[in-house]
Amino acid sequence: MGTFTIVNNSSSAVSVFVSKYTNSKGSDDWYSVPAGQAETWDRNGWELVAFKNGNDSNRAGVYVHTNKTVTFNSLDNIAVH
Repeated sequence: MGTFTIVNNSSSAVSVFVSKYTNSKGSDDWYSVPAGQAETWDRNGWELVAFKNGNDSNRAGVYVHTNKTVTFNSLDNIAVH
């Protein structure tokens, strides 16, 4: 099983969603990642990683393969490495 690491490089908490196409036992609930923190999700293939602001008036995301790090800087600046 591979992983996704989500890094919140912003100055406030962000809500993140990781689809579960490749891990039916995983959760696809929205999860809050505090500013300056990182979280890891277990997945094994292509998944959608999405972010939303506090009042859910704006969302952004990327479609990535496992074993990548997704760094959230802002809704307009999401990096995959």
